[in-house]
Amino acid sequence: MCDCNGGVEKGKEKPDCRPSEKKTCPAKCPTDFVLSAPCRIIKANGGRVQMSASELPEYPAGTYSWATTSTKISLTNPNSSTVTVVALATPSASRDAETITVTRTAAGCSPVSKAVNVTVAKVTFSAATGQQYGYDDYDTPADSSDDHICVKKSDHTFLMVTIEGGAVGTDFNFVCDDSSICAPAAPGGNASFDLRLNAGNKTKDHTTLHAKCKCPAATSFASIEVHVYKEELVEVVVAKVYDNTVAGTNLYSPNADYAAQANTVNSKMKQGVVKFSITNYDSGNAQTDVHYDLDGNGALSYDIKNGGGAELNAIKSALTGTGTKTRVAIIRDMKSYYYLSAAAAVGDTTISVTAGSVFNYPAGRSVPLGTGASQENITVASTSGSTITLGSALTKDHAIGEPLEFPAAGWSCDPILVTEGSSSLATLTWTIAHEAGHRDLSLRDVVDTTNVMHYSQEGTDYRLRYCPRTKRYEAGTENQWETVPR
Repeated sequence: MCDCNGGVEKGKEKPDCRPSEKKTCPAKCPTDFVLSAPCRIIKANGGRVQMSASELPEYPAGTYSWATTSTKISLTNPNSSTVTVVALATPSASRDAETITVTRTAAGCSPVSKAVNVTVAKVTFSAATGQQYGYDDYDTPADSSDDHICVKKSDHTFLMVTIEGGAVGTDFNFVCDDSSICAPAAPGGNASFDLRLNAGNKTKDHTTLHAKCKCPAATSFASIEVHVYKEELVEVVVAKVYDNTVAGTNLYSPNADYAAQANTVNSKMKQGVVKFSITNYDSGNAQTDVHYDLDGNGALSYDIKNGGGAELNAIKSALTGTGTKTRVAIIRDMKSYYYLSAAAAVGDTTISVTAGSVFNYPAGRSVPLGTGASQENITVASTSGSTITLGSALTKDHAIGEPLEFPAAGWSCDPILVTEGSSSLATLTWTIAHEAGHRDLSLRDVVDTTNVMHYSQEGTDYRLRYCPRTKRYEAGTENQWETVPR
């Protein structure tokens, strides 16, 4: 209260003041207040931060209201001392482009307003042009949240970082949940850059990399799974084999240099942290003469049930001095056979073969059954164990033991067999990698024309994948990065 002369005495009125002369003290009005906004970069599409307003010391409480005209953010509980700022889907046009105004009001005082600027940012990880190993977008290229990257143990790779909204690399800490698995290098002050990832000394492990804002909230704006693997080395020696005693077994491309294709193979196989070493069996890159065509049909006859049979064994015995390397024999032609386990008669729509389980035949493919006068072409409709259902009834009788051909360009036996035929050098090179994938990498045939393990020679790329691939001849899927032995 005030005295009769306008002076203030704390806590009471002057006793000599007349009631008509009493005066109310004027309000104690601040011209400022405390605005706390420690995090001003907000993750686009749902990120949120809190801001608060409070009084300066020795001033009575006022009330606060928050407002914005931005279309990139919304405010929750705007009529309170603490507001939650929620980022909408679209990043800011530039740094600090979104303005929030907070106003203090109190009875008897003029309003006091302050403004704070925030940035709605988005961080995206993607494959870097200079990546050293694999990047898998999990077949969802528009969604980077499920992507995976791999790197060789004790080595490094690069990851593309793109920041939208006006923030830059130095606004974030790039950290792995387990720093012994991966350790990112310090980012630069750009909105787009390649981030170096250094791998720990792990044989097979994984962790999550985050882009976390540098503020108390430490929100993760983006994350990606990082896999560290010991590199699997596949050592292959390639022999170009012909049989000088049988006409028609000379190769179409006797001068093909398979050792020179190693870099081509490794440009793709590195995506599973796999490396091929390819050498030529003959030091002068010449053909190797082996008498293998024992039945004289101008091709290698491969007995599927018996692991190849006599003609394969002839080549196996001839290719010596290769040590532990995986041997590959390039041959001009091959016929792979199942054999009837029971006689079949005209009109039969099923046949049985000696193998316990039969590979799926290509849809609509016509293949020969029998030899000589009893031979006819049949179409396989389906297989179940050793029983084969035909697309139409037999037109001839067939004795037990007659051959049924299965179309195969190669087998992952020892040595691996690859049929040359009229295939290009590129196709044959990837057939070698495919068959070595079976033998050395424990990989199965899959349904994916962009994959080295696609079940036929129809590839358009030759990657190894983390995202599970559908198996061709078995149920289920296979994660190739994880399947490769380390």
